[in-house]
Amino acid sequence: MKGILITFFIVVLFFTQVLKVSGATKPKTSSMGSFSASGQYIKAKNAVRAYFGNLKGIKKITYVLTYTGNGIGQGIEGSYSPGKKTSFSRDLYLGTCSGKVCISHKNVKNIKLEAIAKYTNGKSSSKIYKVK
Repeated sequence: MKGILITFFIVVLFFTQVLKVSGATKPKTSSMGSFSASGQYIKAKNAVRAYFGNLKGIKKITYVLTYTGNGIGQGIEGSYSPGKKTSFSRDLYLGTCSGKVCISHKNVKNIKLEAIAKYTNGKSSSKIYKVK
C-alpha cells in the first residue's frame, strides 16, 4: 500500500510540473526585421567593441557584457535609444575606473554579449553573442 501511495504521489508531482511548464507563456517577440548584435575583442585597448545593427523600429537596446577577469566574474551593462539611427557601436572597457585612473582586468576570458531590443510596437527580442 505504501508503494502505491508513493508511486501515486510521484505521478501527481510529475504531471503538476509538466502542466506548469506547458502552461507557461512565451515572451512577445517582434515580427519586424531582426536586429543584429556582435562584439569584437580589442586586445590593445582591453575593450570590446559592441555593434548593434538593423535598429529600424527599435525604441531601446539594453545590453549586458559578461566576462571573467582576474579569475572573477565581471560585467558591464547599458542601454541605447537609437531614435532614427539604424546602427551604433560602443567600446566597452574591460576594467574599472575611478576618476581618470583605470585598472585593466587581466586574463580576460568567456566574454559574452547579450542584447535585448524593445520595439516601438511593444514587442521584444534578444540575442546572445560569444565574443571570446
